[in-house]
Amino acid sequence: MFKFKPKIPTLARIPSEIRFSSQWIKARSSSNEDINVEKLFVDQEVQKLLTDLTEIDLEYKVFRPRRTSIQQRSHFALMTEERLEKTRERMREEARRFLQFVPVKEPREESVQILAQDSELKDFDTSKFVFTDITFDATDQDRTVVVREPDGTLRTANPEEHDRMNRTYYQKPNRPVNAPALFTDPYLQNALDKNEHEFVLDWACWFYEPDDPSYIRLSQLVFDRINESGKFHVITSTRHFGPFTFFLALNDNVPKLLNYFGGLGRLADCANLVRLQKAVRPDWRVTIAQGDSDEKIVKDFIKQNARFRDQIGDLQAFISTGKVKSEHEAEKHFGLRERLGRVDKRRVRITSGNIRGSEGPLGELSDEYSVKVVKSEGTVGSDGTEKKEEGRGRGRWRSRDQNTDDKKEE
Repeated sequence: MFKFKPKIPTLARIPSEIRFSSQWIKARSSSNEDINVEKLFVDQEVQKLLTDLTEIDLEYKVFRPRRTSIQQRSHFALMTEERLEKTRERMREEARRFLQFVPVKEPREESVQILAQDSELKDFDTSKFVFTDITFDATDQDRTVVVREPDGTLRTANPEEHDRMNRTYYQKPNRPVNAPALFTDPYLQNALDKNEHEFVLDWACWFYEPDDPSYIRLSQLVFDRINESGKFHVITSTRHFGPFTFFLALNDNVPKLLNYFGGLGRLADCANLVRLQKAVRPDWRVTIAQGDSDEKIVKDFIKQNARFRDQIGDLQAFISTGKVKSEHEAEKHFGLRERLGRVDKRRVRITSGNIRGSEGPLGELSDEYSVKVVKSEGTVGSDGTEKKEEGRGRGRWRSRDQNTDDKKEE
């Protein structure tokens, strides 16, 4: 039986204070070495700006119909205006709890610590031996995991081996031992093409730890592809929008998101995004005074960043003309008509007034085919009362009685 000293778990981790640069920042420069990303993300001012930028869409995002293994019935209630407003406020509070941001952590060090070199065990076996501490009070973070190499080397486990042993001994639903194929291409790109970004990121949060190097690489890959494709709507009103915006601000890559807000006429969000960039990068060339209005902040940004003018056409059009991107163009660019249309059609109640229109069962085919309504259980008279049709309602019992009478006559 091997006995390990308590200091072994501490050898597997290197304090974040001695890191030379953050893994969340792509551009390497001398100024980046002074940024403590973890401390900056939880800063009160940064958190307030990220919260304000995260739109709360109760109907179509936060409380939209979702795929679940538990069947639930819809609940309808008759409320007064006062009670309805209180219910909506309670739903907003619950939505804020659902939208708590995923923590931004630096990755664990992937290097290992050599504990012993036993040459007498060399070539004893062709496989590695993994020793895992399964003590009841040990957590997944501080659990001791060491590996014996075939050449006799005893070392600490790397992050991938450490987490894989946790998933092996302490299984959870939808968390297999090995990483799902969805996290790699081409399956990842297929999911993103179907706008399943939130599903991928939610599963990654459940499968990985926030400081897992694999999680950080996957989240940055998804963030980059969202920014490249301009599909910002798929991640708004989710708990991933804050880390996504923070990631863009860290890497001085906010023009496309700024243009998205400008195309929707959200001038306050544009100004908050510029404030966030300034809070993350205090040495940024844009100057913001305490009493500056939202419009002045955005105009100063456009004036001092001429290199971004080709990427913020919608924002410039809104500033100069006051016109936002038309609904038709927005739906064509982002595919919102299809997404919202499916939700709307499920909630439309078919009545006598809309059964012949596009909201009825035929949908758009109602323009080509006429809809004829037939009431099978009865007819409505001129006085508006329903009259039962003669000969209906008795069914097979009337036929049976008629057959019995015929036999008696014979």
